[in-house]
Parts: sequence; structure tokens; C-alpha cells
Amino acid sequence: MKKLVVILAAFVLALFVVSCGGDSDEPKEGGDTDTSTEEPADTETDTNTDTSDSDTGTENPDTATDADTDSDDNTDTTPEEPDDTDTDTKPAAGNCTEGEIRLGETVCGSTQHGKLYQKCENGDWEDTEKCTCDPGEYPEVCGYYAQKMWFTSSSKVATIDLAEGWTRTYFHIVQEQEQDKVHAKATYCNIKIDNSMSALLQVIMPQSFADALGTALKESYITKNDDNTFGFNQDIFWEIRGIDPACYGDNPAGYVLPSNSADPCIQDWDNDGMPGLTVNAKGSIGGNSIMNMIEKSSSIIHDGLISEDGLKIDAIVSWTDEQKILYAENNALKGGSDNKLKDKSSKFDGPANFIEQVKIEDGSDCAYIVTNAATLFSPDPVTLK
Repeated sequence: MKKLVVILAAFVLALFVVSCGGDSDEPKEGGDTDTSTEEPADTETDTNTDTSDSDTGTENPDTATDADTDSDDNTDTTPEEPDDTDTDTKPAAGNCTEGEIRLGETVCGSTQHGKLYQKCENGDWEDTEKCTCDPGEYPEVCGYYAQKMWFTSSSKVATIDLAEGWTRTYFHIVQEQEQDKVHAKATYCNIKIDNSMSALLQVIMPQSFADALGTALKESYITKNDDNTFGFNQDIFWEIRGIDPACYGDNPAGYVLPSNSADPCIQDWDNDGMPGLTVNAKGSIGGNSIMNMIEKSSSIIHDGLISEDGLKIDAIVSWTDEQKILYAENNALKGGSDNKLKDKSSKFDGPANFIEQVKIEDGSDCAYIVTNAATLFSPDPVTLK
């Protein structure tokens, strides 16, 4: 009898569990009085531990809250590095043009006043061995300088002797130095011409003339003298003005200036619509007129002397000058001016043809030099009008 009671109790319990199971998808019968609340299918958090529902080997895609970190699971929270977040500070390849040269920031030279040039290699800037300022055992003459170049000439125009003439040219100089070698960028700032017969003719060099000449590259060298001073010299430097450089190439000395203004080698350097370069003339001969000209000149700097501190350079200049007038409003000026070097001036003592070069603050320009010429340089050797 006891055994029958136990079996009957087990049967009733099993029937109760089946009728109350929370995982059944079957609709409730109308007479069912089960009051349990069923969770929506996509938010179920059933914690039923019945072995028939708690199999964790199969994940319900609608209701699972399993935190499994299997690599195929889309809920993996491991951060992924973006492709463009590389923090390497090395410049990217291709940030410069192969073979391009620029001034770098690496300090160099025996006085540590220079900067190394950089060259583009494989897309990156690399320091070279070339330093802008390395004087070694020579005076330091690198940096910014102002220069006045003075010529004294005997001048004739239309067979009229104008006696003595003087040309002074102001330059803005930037020099680099390799021991005894000096590389200069010489920019024309201003040119003035005067003569002792200026009432008859005075040639006025407009600013457009100097501007058209631009910047010349010059090479000089330093010598050590027997008295332990240092000399400054420059080999012959040719200038062919108003002419296409391709017409004379590497032989400017042998180039013959053309006379015909239609010659294809002649260029309008000052961009005023006239061939060559334009200058102005006034005086009883000049008569407030204009001339268009081309010019061939040369200069040699020699017997120079550099101050001990390198702040000043003085030297003698030998020069030549040849002009061709392409057009002149005044017929008397069509032959141009015949200018010849005078070794000695009849108006003053001292050198008649020279340069005076003085150190100025880095970054100074032509305007600074022209404005301060009276204090930068020694007084002009003649009184000019």
C-alpha cells in the first residue's frame, strides 16, 4: 500500500511540472488557471534549471545573454586599430622631390655659424656635408653685407668730352664660405652716374634698370699675406645685359653685341615694351630724352684686404664697359657713351675704382642699404649733385 502511494505522488508531481513549464510554446487551454507571466520571446532571461531547458550547448539566438568571446561572435569588444592611426613621426616617403636641395637647421662649421644643406633622397630630406659657413683658419666673411662699387671713367658722348665720370653701384650681398672660397649672391640695389660736365649731359639710371639686373652669382677667394693679413680677390666676371644668355653660353668674353634692335638675342629686360634696357638723359645735350641700350661689361676685384674681424672688406676693381644704343629720342645720343677706365682721378686722391663692403644684420634688404648708405660707407670722394 505504501508503495502505491509513492508511485501515485510521483505521477502527480510530474503532471504538475509539465503543466507549469515556462518554456512551452503551446497556447494555454481556456480552463488553465496558471498565473505565471511569460517573458517576450526576444528578452527572455529564464533561469529555469530544469535539465530539459538548461542545456547550454545550444544558444538561443533570440534570448541568449551568453558572454562567450568566441572569435566568430559579433559581440567581440576587442578594440581594432584603425589603418590611419600610425603615430610614427618619420616623414612619409614622397614629401619632397628627388634631388631637390634646401637649407636645413643643423648647425655646422668651424665657428658654428653655418647651416647644413639638405638633399631629398628617397622621398626624405637628408643632411649633406655642405655647410654655409666654415671659415676654418680664415676670417669669417659669411652672412649679409652691403657693398658700394665705385668706377671712375673718362667719358665721351657724340665726340663731346664729358671729362670725368663716376658710377657708384650699391649691392646687397649674401656670402657663403668654404675655408678660402667665398660664394656670393650679389643683388643690384641702385645705380647712380655723375660726371663733371653734367650740365651738358647726365644719364639717369631708373630703378627699373637695377631691378632688371637681378642677382649675380660671384666667386671670390681669400689669400693669406706674408704679414699675416688676409687678402680678398675675384677673378674676371662678365655681364652681358639685355641679351639672352643662350646666345653667348660659356663664352661671354667673345660675344659681339648686336646693333640691330630686331636681333633675336636682344630681350626686354625691364619689361617696358622696348628692346634692351631703358635709361633717361637730361641736360643741354640730353634734352630730357630716353635711350634703349644693351651692354657688355667685366670686373676684376684684386688687392683686397679683409679686416681682422671679417666685418669689412676693401679692394681695387679693374673694369671694362661697352654699350650699343638701340634707340634714342635724341639723335646726338645714338652713338652712346664711350667710357674708359681711369686709374687716377683728377678730382680726389685715393683709389679711383674700388669696392667697400661692410657687414650688416642678417635679414637686411636693399632698401636698408640705400637708405643708410651715407652711414654704412665712407663719404663719396667727390661732391655729387
